[in-house]
Amino acid sequence: MHVNFYKKPQIQVNNSHSKIGNGTLFLEYLSEFIANSATKRVKGYGTVGLAYNTIRTYKSLYRITQEYELEKSQILYLSSINKNTAESFTRFLKIEKQYSDNYCGQLLKLLKIILRDAEKSGFAIHPYSNYIESFKQKSSDRIIHFLNPEEIKILKGLERIRSDLEDSYKWFLIGLSIGQRVSDLLSLKPSNIRKATNGLYIDIMQQKTKKAITIGVADPLVISLLENKFPKALSQVAFNKQIKLICKIAEISEVVRGFKNNPKTRRKEIVEAPKYEFVTSHIMRRSFASNYYGKIETPLLMNITGHTKESTFLTYIGTHQNKDALADLFMEKAGVIW
Repeated sequence: MHVNFYKKPQIQVNNSHSKIGNGTLFLEYLSEFIANSATKRVKGYGTVGLAYNTIRTYKSLYRITQEYELEKSQILYLSSINKNTAESFTRFLKIEKQYSDNYCGQLLKLLKIILRDAEKSGFAIHPYSNYIESFKQKSSDRIIHFLNPEEIKILKGLERIRSDLEDSYKWFLIGLSIGQRVSDLLSLKPSNIRKATNGLYIDIMQQKTKKAITIGVADPLVISLLENKFPKALSQVAFNKQIKLICKIAEISEVVRGFKNNPKTRRKEIVEAPKYEFVTSHIMRRSFASNYYGKIETPLLMNITGHTKESTFLTYIGTHQNKDALADLFMEKAGVIW
């Protein structure tokens, strides 16, 4: 079978793994892992089939490992990825490629997954592979943006939306109301909608978690959009571009700090710019979680957003935890007891 994720360099994958020098080529095993992604078990969910974005990240690992091998004039084998190799690869990601801590950590995590998978399949790997550790950006270094209730109110009040922005505008308002990943939002169809006593139900099979959930919608404007003016299908790329423009039209232009790509270095740098420039599709889910935190029980919010650990959820909304609202909620509940 010939696998060609990128134009060059190419590798030839045969049914029998290559046994050259130190053993099986790492990229060859990774290539077959990706080719079999449709039948891979999803850890923690009891399902099979890796999500599209997960597969895309494995393909990125493939491409970056190729670059590493070319740069270092070194071929990686499953059995040769030891402490020195892992540290050299980490330096390549962090120092030479200048990837973010989160992206470096994600690639190292996937590297370890591939090696563990190979070990389970009976291939020889270096004992150090069990000690490869990922890492992530420090919480203090993260810059989180979300739209507050006042900004969302301004968006809802916009009039005379340009016809070419109309569908993105509708999807944006729906997304801010239901707290889903953009891939799940833009996959919605009228068949996902059901009548409820006090509004609408939206039935979703979350693509990443493979979890079936039902979201309640009570916002009259969003209900009207879903029932009478359901938006047309859009690509994520077009949607991301257009919601920036929509927020600019809404004058969501407070100057804030954030990460933007430097076209010269092709790396993210911290800059100050109007808030609308930092708006991406991810802001919908984060705004939903941040605005409702402390007002609705956290397990209920986590069920909707798809977070499985409260610690992950709290990190997700970062410094925007509404501590006053939590204290108010406690006093309200405590008052009932006394």
